[in-house]
Amino acid sequence: MSRNLDPEEPSGFPWKKLLLIGIVAGLFFVLGAGAGIALLAKFGDFPAIESAAAYRPSVTSKIFDRNNRVVGEIYLEKRNVVPFKAIPPHVVNAFVAAEDANFFRHKGVDYVAIARAIVKDILSGGFAQGASTITQQTVKSLFLTPEKSVGRKLKELILAYRIERKLSKEEILYLYLNQIYLGDGAYGVEAAAQTYFSRGVSTLTVAEGALLAGLAQAPTRYSPRGHIDKAKARQRYVLRRMAEVGFIDKDVAERAYEARLALAPPSTFRSKAAYFLEHVRNYLTEKYGTDAMYRSEFKIYTTIDGRLQEAAYDAVTQGVRRMEEANRYKGLQGALLCMDPGTGGVLAMVGGVDFAASQFNRALQARRQPGSAFKPVVYGAALDKGKTVVSMVDDSPIEFAKSETEMWKPKNYDGTFLGPIPLLEALAKSRNLATVRLLNEIGVDTAIRMARDLGIQSPIERNLSIALGSSGVTPLEMVTAYSTFAGGGLRPTPFFIREVQDGQGHVLERTEPKVVQAIPPETAYLTIRLMQEVLRTGTGASASRLSPILAGKTGTTNENTDAWFIGGSPDLIAGVWVGFDTPASLGGRQTAASVALPIWAQFFGRALGHVPAREFPAPAGITFARVDPATGKSLPPGSGEGMTLPFKLGTVPETGGPAGKPSSPRRGPGDDLL
Repeated sequence: MSRNLDPEEPSGFPWKKLLLIGIVAGLFFVLGAGAGIALLAKFGDFPAIESAAAYRPSVTSKIFDRNNRVVGEIYLEKRNVVPFKAIPPHVVNAFVAAEDANFFRHKGVDYVAIARAIVKDILSGGFAQGASTITQQTVKSLFLTPEKSVGRKLKELILAYRIERKLSKEEILYLYLNQIYLGDGAYGVEAAAQTYFSRGVSTLTVAEGALLAGLAQAPTRYSPRGHIDKAKARQRYVLRRMAEVGFIDKDVAERAYEARLALAPPSTFRSKAAYFLEHVRNYLTEKYGTDAMYRSEFKIYTTIDGRLQEAAYDAVTQGVRRMEEANRYKGLQGALLCMDPGTGGVLAMVGGVDFAASQFNRALQARRQPGSAFKPVVYGAALDKGKTVVSMVDDSPIEFAKSETEMWKPKNYDGTFLGPIPLLEALAKSRNLATVRLLNEIGVDTAIRMARDLGIQSPIERNLSIALGSSGVTPLEMVTAYSTFAGGGLRPTPFFIREVQDGQGHVLERTEPKVVQAIPPETAYLTIRLMQEVLRTGTGASASRLSPILAGKTGTTNENTDAWFIGGSPDLIAGVWVGFDTPASLGGRQTAASVALPIWAQFFGRALGHVPAREFPAPAGITFARVDPATGKSLPPGSGEGMTLPFKLGTVPETGGPAGKPSSPRRGPGDDLL
């Protein structure tokens, strides 16, 4: 059965009608969008474009060590702003080719790229294609939020037009290349060049510039550290685009792709110096304010020695880890502070084993009992009052009334008594009873005055228990006190910063080393000699192999809750503390000699290679004589017995008979316990 068709009715799909409808709709859309843009441009809220010409982003302040090498940075965004002329043309061209090949021809918006992106999005059924020019990316980064909305996009288009009218193409590229994020915390091409290649952007090759340009689209996805294959593929795309638009020849692009990339290893020093750097940052922020810190590109010249800091970090973290593994501890902490005794400059500081887990700086903030590490203060006070290194002190039982009903009976850790012994032996073996008797003889106030003269400012109890280190002190205070002994009685004022400059090179502050004659040089020298015996024959003898001139003292508190070792050379004094943040026993016979001293010895084993090998200088008021330590008497001329020891002028003991009891050591290394 045939069907009659209306000859006026068109056959097939109505393409013409749809095309007409599409054209009309498109026209209305364009008119509507244009009207919207015009209204938004006239009445919308926009930032002043002039602010781009006065570009002042957050920048990086650099921290230098005492050898003027960069060891740290302070930043909100790791950025180093460089002039456009300092960026090589091939680096600029790499970004232009990859991100906006028509940059030098359009007026801020590339309509061809927009149309191409729309077509590709329609064909793919998604919205993967972007069409933002470098100008649009710049204004978005500087002035707009990252929200995705029609209103924000329209603002971006308007601002792109405006900025092109105000600034030259070179000025826009200057903003873009200093502002763009390129991964690994680096903002701008200079910071990225330093991060990935440890060189400035001005030194980059075509291959390296193309690698950085490839990061612009997706820094994490194309990171050469995390995804080298994707990074190389993106680099090849950039090089191919550079050749296609005529920036380089194809053979240059191919050679650049084949060139070997030598990436800089990620820096670990920041984590190793975290406590030092944070202390510096806190100080500067408090003094100059947060805005100045992140906008002024300060140069901060500090006292830290990069080599010593790494040695300190390794010694503390490895030493604490060994203790935890051997004893199944959890949460053990350690601290180390090293000072130049001649100036007070802090050369290294470790405030804990993991800065990320705890920012509490135990080297500066923790007041803990020093135990027998406080004894040199008592012995120094006794020497200052006229005692000699071979003056006798009684190591025998003693007791004192604490109250009407309670007695204090100090004891030696090993429960033995040595009877009359010279000061040299009493400190070397850290005899508690001898030290308490010595303090009782010279007076508590005398020892407290000595502690204050040495730089210990923490509260000190006014009783005989301070002979055993019962009052809490900080590692910084103890290192300052020992530095005063090492410096011939000159007490240094600790400092961390040598000089601060602003971005224009103006000096904002400068620290001159400050030392004062706190105790007589003869007293300081004699105390050092007593502490040298600690390392030669006493509780620190396990470290005697390092050097015969080193001086120091162990310190362990009641129930083994705190372990200390402090000591060093004429050029370095370091203090180590180990314990739990909430005081708890380290267990068994875990004394300072087995806990803190190994950390100090590991540190000094590396540190001694960076300082002169010299002895503590004897002041003019010191003379030397051969004596028998067991009797405290000088030996006859020509005697081969005894020891040659220092004395203040006029205090050399009278000559006695033949050498008596064997000289120190006599009964093992002794103890160092409170």
